[in-house]
Order: sequence, then structure tokens, then C-alpha cells
Amino acid sequence: MSQGVISQPGSAYRQRLSGMGTSLTAGLQRKGVRIPEFAIGLLIVCVCIIGAFMWQNSGTEGTQVLVTSRALKRGHEIQATDLSTITLTSSDDIALLSTGAASDIIGMRLTTDIVAGSPLTPSQLISVELLTSTEGLAGITVTKSQAPANLAAGDNVQVIAVDSQSDGSNLTTPISTNVQVWEISEPDELSGDRSVTLRVAITSASELIGHDEIHLVKVVN
Repeated sequence: MSQGVISQPGSAYRQRLSGMGTSLTAGLQRKGVRIPEFAIGLLIVCVCIIGAFMWQNSGTEGTQVLVTSRALKRGHEIQATDLSTITLTSSDDIALLSTGAASDIIGMRLTTDIVAGSPLTPSQLISVELLTSTEGLAGITVTKSQAPANLAAGDNVQVIAVDSQSDGSNLTTPISTNVQVWEISEPDELSGDRSVTLRVAITSASELIGHDEIHLVKVVN
């Protein structure tokens, strides 16, 4: 009776795997790479890939804040078209206005000039109080010398009337001591004159009429 080698099921497959592992190990050893060092190197590569992926995705996270869509001047009344948004990823605690405040600041006035793309802060805005039943708006025209060059909507002014007398002298009469500038136009390109709308008491509006000159003196509160 002839003798032979009895093979167990799966033994050939295990032998091939063992041979592959031995071949891979031998190949790495021939190249001077130790197994532990190879594993550490592979781990470092994986960590770098994961870190790069997280850094790339971090650009989409952050806080959305309101910025100006164009350059705006002091006294400008905020409109929806003046606003845009950007996403800030900084962790600094800066008092900026989030996008949720957009509807709240529409109609408010700027307290300073702002360049396009600047984030807005609460300190740059003031509320505009609605006219009462005893108030109205009166319009006058002033020359370069009759009002400060930096006069803006929201400023308070003292109104002074100047009238020529028959003897050649000028009579100066204070009309209102504290009147708010409601709106002011850009200077005329030729004359430099500006149209100014003043918020005045209805009972004193007639005092602005019939004078030779009206001068506005800015009042600092």
C-alpha cells in the first residue's frame, strides 16, 4: 500500500498566505526597512492626509457677519442693498454684527465713514427717531462758508440768521439752538452749495424764512 501525504482542507491556502507574508517581509528587509518603522511611517502619512482634509473643510465653518457692499459716508441711512456677508473663522471675541441683525439695522445711520467690505459693529450705528406730531422737515441751501464741510445727517446744529441792515451792518439772530440735520446733499460741482434738510419744531419753521443768509454751527453733544 503506497503511502502519500494527506492534505487538510485549506492548508494550501494558508501556505500561500504564509509564503506571501514571508516574501513581503523579506522584500522589505532587503530594502533596509524594518517592519515597525514601516508601520509608523504609514501611520504618519494617514494622519497627514486626515489633517489636510480637516483643514480644507474648516474654511466652510465659522461665523457669518455683516459687511458693507460699498463705501458709505457718515450719516448714511442703511439700506438692504448696502449690506453683504462674509464668513469669519477667527476665534477672537470681536463685537461684530451677525447676519441675523440685518433687518434690525436697516434704517439706522452710520456714525463714521466706512470703506467697502468692512465688517459692521454696533458702535458705528445710531437709531433714527421718527418725527413726532409736532415736528416737521425744513429745507435750506447753504454755501461753503455757511456750514461745516464735514456736516452729515444726524448731526445737531445751531441755526443762525444773518440779515443786512440799512446802515450796512449785519444783524445776527440765533433761531434754534439745537436742530438735527435730517439729510444733506453732496456739494454742487460748480458752486459747492449743499441742500440741507433740518428736523425742526413746526412752530419754529417759519423763523427760517426771509433771511439773507442762514448759517449752521455744528453742536457737539
